[in-house]
Amino acid sequence: MVLQISLFEYFGRFIVTRNAMSRFLDELSRASDKNIIVDFKGTEFISRSCADEYIRRRIIFKKNITEINVSPTVLSMFKLVRSQYKKNMGLTA
Repeated sequence: MVLQISLFEYFGRFIVTRNAMSRFLDELSRASDKNIIVDFKGTEFISRSCADEYIRRRIIFKKNITEINVSPTVLSMFKLVRSQYKKNMGLTA
């Protein structure tokens, strides 16, 4: 079974605090579904700290996560965080 989650319904247009993202990911990790679609439709902004938390935790999840409807703004923040991981820690996120 596949679980699809709308971040807009959870956060609204802006995802701004690491703590909020952490709580969301805690709930996501407890989901029984192994395949999860995270829908970014309507999400206009994600802070650097939220993007960092999302990517860092996504790496260690034991679930298949697919992101859809990711705006160019959010995608740019993810790319920034990934490039910092690669540069600072030699990780491939």
